[in-house]
Amino acid sequence: MSQPPAMPSLELCLLLRAARETGALEALMTTAETPTDLASETGLTERAAETLVAVLEAEGFLEAVDGAHEPTNRSLGFLTKTDARSIGSLPATLDRLDRGLETDWLLTDDRPTATDTQRRNRLGREAAADEARTRALVTAAIRVAPETQRVLEVGGAPGTRAVEFARRGVDATLYDESESVADSEAILVREPVDVLEGPVPGGLSEALEEVDGFDLIVAVDQLSRLDPAANETLVDAAADALEPGGWLVVAERLEGPAATQAAVETVLETTAGRIYPTDRYREWFERAGLGRWTVESVPGTAYAVLAGRHSVA
Repeated sequence: MSQPPAMPSLELCLLLRAARETGALEALMTTAETPTDLASETGLTERAAETLVAVLEAEGFLEAVDGAHEPTNRSLGFLTKTDARSIGSLPATLDRLDRGLETDWLLTDDRPTATDTQRRNRLGREAAADEARTRALVTAAIRVAPETQRVLEVGGAPGTRAVEFARRGVDATLYDESESVADSEAILVREPVDVLEGPVPGGLSEALEEVDGFDLIVAVDQLSRLDPAANETLVDAAADALEPGGWLVVAERLEGPAATQAAVETVLETTAGRIYPTDRYREWFERAGLGRWTVESVPGTAYAVLAGRHSVA
């Protein structure tokens, strides 16, 4: 089983961010083969260039070859954005660090629209998520609805969980923003996963109008990124798309350090997201006519699944 690289230290993240901002990282990924080249191309001091190259070699981003330095596979995320699986989690971590070093995110709820690169970096972080976590979340959802034959995941790009559902013999459909779906093509192209495109959650009802109902609808880390009105829209649309007896399952980080991290992410990255109390989720579910309310932790992860069932006629 593949494991994601250990989370880099704050010091390494700060160094990489500085290297990205000065153009040094791009130079090392493309043209600069030595510290002297790097200093010449970017204006870095010789000491800074030597330190940067030495650290990146020690951390596995560069390797020495015949007196020069070349990028390793760990650097792919800084070189290419065409396949989310090659990006890894680090570029998105640096994007988050960029935002966190500003102060506007504490002074206003306005957030700039993510650039194409930032969106792809976020998908790269999701694609690099621990495989065991992906399997655990899929297992938890299926445990809620063991007779599932058709599942829809809302906001699930780049599609790793939808692929896991499909590999377990479930008819899987992914719904997400068109740009995120396009950026997920390398993962989905050879997998038996159907795709629907539209805004999350505003286009969900329209996208599902001509689609047969689902036994299970899943949303992971979605409701915490939306405001209450948007969550009502999402839950209502999901409830309407469920077959009688079908389940809506959302997975969120609700307690402990993981919830603290999620809370910071939502304030930093979204216009209105937040960590909601469990009773608020139940309120949305019951308002949409979803009963049999249940909340269970997902073993081996920091997540809980919150589930409600469409009434059986």
